[in-house]
Amino acid sequence: MKLLQPTDPSALHIGRRRRGRLAAPTWCAGALLALATVPCSTVIAAEETPTSNEVQFRTEIRERGGVVRCGLFARDGWLTKPVGAATVSANTSRPICIFRGIPEGTYGLSAFHDQNDNGKLDTNFLGMPTEDYCASNNARGFMGPPSFSDAKFVYRGGTKRLEARMK
Repeated sequence: MKLLQPTDPSALHIGRRRRGRLAAPTWCAGALLALATVPCSTVIAAEETPTSNEVQFRTEIRERGGVVRCGLFARDGWLTKPVGAATVSANTSRPICIFRGIPEGTYGLSAFHDQNDNGKLDTNFLGMPTEDYCASNNARGFMGPPSFSDAKFVYRGGTKRLEARMK
């Protein structure tokens, strides 16, 4: 069995101390010593964790039944034009809406517990919601819906988990 030789002499400094710290390998020579037949790119790929670019919104509901409908919004379309929408069964007390493939940006989340599964937030004759609802950051509006500035959050990629309680 033949070991690959590094072309950069500094790659051999694995384990040597430099200014009180262990030197970082400049390529995967350490992995080659342990796994001489595995190509370097395979070892690196196995150590990488894929980014999923998803936002998870866990809501806490008071009673089970129906569905939870969630919307992910940018500032321009707050509560009118969702960037993403999700509907999940409300057979658990803490359902999770998941939005995948989300680009980085500033967003707000809104959700409501559609207990009768009619596809809309039911209201009384005054226009006040009769079904529970929530927004990211547990934002609440006074005599109206929550504002985007109260519900906004910054998403920088990867997996972002948020929670809110339905009221």
